[in-house]
Amino acid sequence: MSETEPLIGVSVIVQGTDIGTITDLEGNFTLDVPEKAVLKVSYLGYVTQIVPVGKQSSVNITMKENSKILDEVVVVGYGTQKKSDITGALVNVTESVIKQAPVSNIATALQGLAAGVDVQMAGGSTHTGAVATIRIRGERSVNANNDALIVVDGIPYSGNLNDFSNDDISSVSILKDASATAIYGSRGANGVVLITTKRGTSDGKTTVSYSGYYGVTAAIKDYNLMNRNEFMRLKQWANYNSNPKTDTNPGGYTGPDDTSMMVLNKLFKDQGEMDGYNSGNDTDWQSLVFKNGIQTNHQLSLNGGNSKTSYNTSVGYYRGENSYPGQAFERMTGKISLDSKVNDHLKIGMSSLNSYVKDFGEGDNPTEHALRATPFATPYDGDGNLILAIPGSSAQVWNPLLDRVPGAIKDVRRALATFTTGYAELNLPAGLKYKFNGGVQLKYETRGTFAASNTTQRMGDLDRAYADHYLACDYTLENILTWDHTFFDDHNIGFTGLFSYENRQRDGNSITSYSYFDDNIQFYNPSKATGSVQGDGGFEKWSILSYMGRMNYSYKDKYLLTATVRYDGSSRLAAQNRWHAFPSLALGWNIMRENFMQNQKVLSGLKLRASWGNVGSTAISPYQTMATLGTNRYIFGSTGVMGTYPNSVPDYSLGWENTETINFGLDFGFLANRINGTVELYQQNTTDLLLSVDLPATSGYSNSYVTNIGEIRNRGIEFNVTTVNIAGDGDKTLRWSTDFNIFANRNKVIDLGKGVQKTNGLYLNQSKDIIYDYQLDGMWQDTPEDRALAQSYGYSVTGGTSVIGTLRLKNNHIDYEADGVTPKAKQVINEDDRTFLGKRTPDFEGGINNRLSYKGFDFSCLFSYRYGGTFTSDMHNGWMNTMQGTYNNLNIDYWTPDNTGARWPKPSTGSVSNKGLLSRYNASYLKLRNITLGYSVPKGIVSKYGIQSARVYTTASNLYTWFDSQYKKDGGIDPETTSTINLYTPPVRSFIFGVNLSF
Repeated sequence: MSETEPLIGVSVIVQGTDIGTITDLEGNFTLDVPEKAVLKVSYLGYVTQIVPVGKQSSVNITMKENSKILDEVVVVGYGTQKKSDITGALVNVTESVIKQAPVSNIATALQGLAAGVDVQMAGGSTHTGAVATIRIRGERSVNANNDALIVVDGIPYSGNLNDFSNDDISSVSILKDASATAIYGSRGANGVVLITTKRGTSDGKTTVSYSGYYGVTAAIKDYNLMNRNEFMRLKQWANYNSNPKTDTNPGGYTGPDDTSMMVLNKLFKDQGEMDGYNSGNDTDWQSLVFKNGIQTNHQLSLNGGNSKTSYNTSVGYYRGENSYPGQAFERMTGKISLDSKVNDHLKIGMSSLNSYVKDFGEGDNPTEHALRATPFATPYDGDGNLILAIPGSSAQVWNPLLDRVPGAIKDVRRALATFTTGYAELNLPAGLKYKFNGGVQLKYETRGTFAASNTTQRMGDLDRAYADHYLACDYTLENILTWDHTFFDDHNIGFTGLFSYENRQRDGNSITSYSYFDDNIQFYNPSKATGSVQGDGGFEKWSILSYMGRMNYSYKDKYLLTATVRYDGSSRLAAQNRWHAFPSLALGWNIMRENFMQNQKVLSGLKLRASWGNVGSTAISPYQTMATLGTNRYIFGSTGVMGTYPNSVPDYSLGWENTETINFGLDFGFLANRINGTVELYQQNTTDLLLSVDLPATSGYSNSYVTNIGEIRNRGIEFNVTTVNIAGDGDKTLRWSTDFNIFANRNKVIDLGKGVQKTNGLYLNQSKDIIYDYQLDGMWQDTPEDRALAQSYGYSVTGGTSVIGTLRLKNNHIDYEADGVTPKAKQVINEDDRTFLGKRTPDFEGGINNRLSYKGFDFSCLFSYRYGGTFTSDMHNGWMNTMQGTYNNLNIDYWTPDNTGARWPKPSTGSVSNKGLLSRYNASYLKLRNITLGYSVPKGIVSKYGIQSARVYTTASNLYTWFDSQYKKDGGIDPETTSTINLYTPPVRSFIFGVNLSF
């Protein structure tokens, strides 16, 4: 935009007052001001100006472009780049946005913030130590890992994202297309998450900062279970449906109210159950088991430095709990970074992230027993002691409060980890720079579990103890040579060369032991076990050697070119296929730099991008190419010996899984970037899939082997926009901005090998995530038509095996039988009647983030959403919904002769067929992920106490979710998952209060 053009909506404020206005369509403004007034003039994308008025009656103000904003520097692979010069597809998330959500790890903090980045809790896990799954632009691999590469301070990171604090992170860049990720070669096949931690400053000042919060986590709601009356009615119907009175069964029941069943060993399985019912018990087991938890975080940091040396150091503590007291996650962190300019030619630095983590109750989950326990029973006997097996459950459900007895259950995972990186950067003649970058990651982890005999885990069986440990050692060494040069004023070339070596090694062992004379021994000394003791262990090691070259070229900052090639060798693959080249090419056109764009007033940014590239994956076991041996014990004479046998065949041709990506992008900005964003279109073709192939039994091998075969295609669109709805300064005038993103990904199986239509759960020309199963066709009703049809299938319509009131499967395929003359159609349900019933992946998803600030107050509100797709609820397909009357049940709407329009079939004391088909739900949701309200105390107040800044805030997380009405009717609480809702403690929301101080 030319310097002489009027700017609309420029904020003009009399400094130190509330007097202000904005410019009109011609850039003019009128304002009554006091004597000696000073104007503060601000506009997005331009330098804020301070203008003394004096005795002037009019002023002319020329705004200058803020190059810092227009040429924002973001982190890319092996360096940084001006945002205007980027040709690849990436998204940057700043520190202020990350800190909106007070969560335990960066993966959870990214939910809803970035287009093309799907972050979900696997299985709907509610454990505070669980890390969300990150998927960038969908999934490409079937047997190989689909996790994104995590790079921290320039070094690949293989640890848990719970190992370091979000307070130590300054920014996150997510690389999505091949042009951006190819620089990491085989490591970047699934996208790259670049995490940059905080460094020191060079302004000569030292700042001490404290951030902390404390809050409560509480279950969103209890699971909707049956009370005593509802459960009794279910039992009556289940018993009647399984044993009705008929001509051939005169001893059956006349109906659910038949009093003859209300006796021991019929409706009541044992005396305890009958006594509990007759006593009027209606126990709410959830209220006894689930309690509110806490969430707290405290971090103290020191930041400073001068022109020679800068430093940043911090110590932190985090603890999070969910609704079950036996589960918690605790972390202590320590970080230090130093950067020193030794002289004009040499700069060195280091950073060390250290943590000690304790994860409690990882496998301690009494939810199943708490939800299946009959309301007729109470947890205590007449003497006040805990009962063991729950009456009426045939000893399959045990008192969940037994797990809370001190020492009865112990499950703790402890990890001591350090991730230390260092660099030396040397300025060489002719504009060359050499940088050595190295990093080492050490992690020692142990886990110990113990379950006493009288717990829900052992249910009267022998005590069980388990202990394991492993040591992981990863290191990376990189040599980086860069050269930047501008010639003839308009041409700029940048070159990056890399030689890298990465090595990973892990070893560990475990011991499982049974039966202890004293529960206090727990897992600490397996030699004291009076039962069996079993051991196991393992070792793995792999490495990657890499060469990389990248060239960036720009002409007048208008025309951009990025060309990259990386050559990787992986020890995981077959010797003759270990090496592979991964090239990429990207073009960019900064249309706004063209002369013909200078006189228009609407667009403030416009850039076209196109890229092509190839990346690969070896995310399989390091020894997948080798033949393996199995072991088995047998008797040789009278002696027990260990024998070995061939367990799997080798694949000496196993090579890279390759993904070729084409990406088209458009970056845009309107009205001085008050509206700016990106649109991305891409296609990814993954070939030479690492798939399992079964061998015929005649081969003598029972295990499959992995080979390269098949192809999957991913296509997608991403849209991200940021709008400055009200362009105030956020202090005297209101500032309101909105971030919105929406994205969609479609995958399709293109090839499975010559003549192969289905394998490994994949179907040719269908989505990788397709659901293939029987289709429901309503319920068998007690009508002449349904009776006749059921009998034509050979089904019974009377007695305990009657299909009336059960789910009917749709006959999608006509079967024939030979009658000796001509084929005759017959009614039968078999594998041919299965069909495609949708997919697990959503149609589209994204997030909406609003941020407001005014007079010291700040407010943010983040929504995330998904539309379409299907998930499976194990809650409805498992032990919480047997419909047998033996265990308590979800309070569902089930079929009876008077309730023929019910969703669920009739109860039965036997297994209820096909209810898993009813356990699939629409995965759409809109979630109010977090709301934060903060207040920054005026500096004039806090400075009296030596405080530079002080902010207090309160945050509510996971506040409300709008989702599928059917899932809600069936008792669902939160649909967030990758594909399946497993049976965990109830989902929780949190409410916290926090403070940020700097001195």
